[in-house]
Amino acid sequence: MSRQELLDGLRDSVIRLSKREAVDLARKALEEGLSPSEILSKGLSEGMRRIGDMFKAGEVYMPELLVAADVFYAGFEVVRPHIKGAGEGEFVATMVIGTIFGDVHSVGKDVASAVFRAAGFDVVDLGIAVPAERFVEAIREYNPKIVGLGTYMTSTFMHTRDVVKAIEEAGLRDRVKIICGGPAVDPIAARRMGADDASDDAWEAVEKLRRLASDP
Repeated sequence: MSRQELLDGLRDSVIRLSKREAVDLARKALEEGLSPSEILSKGLSEGMRRIGDMFKAGEVYMPELLVAADVFYAGFEVVRPHIKGAGEGEFVATMVIGTIFGDVHSVGKDVASAVFRAAGFDVVDLGIAVPAERFVEAIREYNPKIVGLGTYMTSTFMHTRDVVKAIEEAGLRDRVKIICGGPAVDPIAARRMGADDASDDAWEAVEKLRRLASDP
């Protein structure tokens, strides 16, 4: 297969929701000498971008979107060791993300994590119902540029204030940018609670993340 055929196949494996195809083609691409960053940016990530466009157009729905994220991750795991080993394909920034405490929904976070990884962010997923103290620990452990607070419900969105306060009391607020995500979030309310921004759309959030990552 040619270089372009491999990249097109990787892209289409995500769209076709074929985990086996994504893994096989990622291995084949590495064997053929394609760089890990090219496999991600021009192959798997392009597939996530296309599936996102299809989701917005109503051509696929949340179940397909979740499977597509799993397919992306399967291919991503094949190339991940080679990215770090080669010292190439530097990430835009490190980000820790978790569903805020009191909220056990994981669907939105799982999709967002895949989208953010596809956009070049090194995402550390803390899971669901994450207490404020765990976000503080993760900042110390991973030294991220961005902290993502996921929430599905308005009631748990209000816990943003508690997480921000914990980060401030730990003396870490100046080290990170904080963004809220989920269907219940609002940028103005998020800023009032001490966060830097918010978004209810993972693909829209990518541009906000890039802006936050570039801020001093």
